Amino acid sequence: MPGRELKTVMLFLVISGVTGCAGLMKPAQILEVTITPQTVYPGSIVTIQVKAPIGTQAVTGRLDMPGSPVVHLKTKDEGRTWTFTTQIPLTAVWDPGRYQIVVQGRAPDGSRCRGEAWVAAP
Repeated sequence: MPGRELKTVMLFLVISGVTGCAGLMKPAQILEVTITPQTVYPGSIVTIQVKAPIGTQAVTGRLDMPGSPVVHLKTKDEGRTWTFTTQIPLTAVWDPGRYQIVVQGRAPDGSRCRGEAWVAAP
């Protein structure tokens, strides 16, 4: 089973993102995500960019699969924009399909944000 875990880790490191906050939140606290490209292949360079209210903290994400690690997105502008960029190894192998990314963070008012995105992997 180590091969499957490695595939899960590699795929997650490539695809993570946020689409919104869970719960009853003000529209200004919805997180906006852009994943480029939306279909990934071995060798692809993948960038996830998340726009959030200033002051958003601790944005993390993981591929929604058992054993998937948590990845910390980075910000350089007081929590307004969060990014993660990586290249998929040319030797990466995975089962074709759509994969869900789950991301969480802390909104400026202290409430927990949760979002999800999907990426295709043929």
